[in-house]
Amino acid sequence: MKTIKIMVVALMSVLAFVGCNKNNGQGGNKANGELAKNIAKEWRLSTWGGETVPFDVYIDFNEDGSFELFQRLYDLSYVRYAGTYAISGDILTGSYENGDNWKSGYKAEVSSDGMTLKLYSQEDQSVEGVYLSTVIPEDVKDEAAQTRAADETPFL
Repeated sequence: MKTIKIMVVALMSVLAFVGCNKNNGQGGNKANGELAKNIAKEWRLSTWGGETVPFDVYIDFNEDGSFELFQRLYDLSYVRYAGTYAISGDILTGSYENGDNWKSGYKAEVSSDGMTLKLYSQEDQSVEGVYLSTVIPEDVKDEAAQTRAADETPFL
């Protein structure tokens, strides 16, 4: 249970960091164009705190500063969350459609080949989420569109 909570925090950190990359009215910084360009794609959480995650989390950071998060944490169905993100320097922040902000800002790094995104919580620099570039499967998106997130907490 503690590991799952840590994973949720990690994903939220990633979303927060990537959010600054887009010009979405949240004060996106054009000086961070390269970081924003490299983050704007689909990602899948691979490890959190150095351990393989026991659940699925996908995130799609769009060039317009919006994101979609698809998670399957506690049950068998995927749940979709959406919102906006911004990047300031190398810090990613974001908020959900309902107005709730991510729990933390995240320092973000994208590998030189653009295939790995690392997020570091601003609250605990030793916690690291590693995301791998991927294509989110259509069945995940379709399933999440049919589920409700009322009883779940977003990962980020």
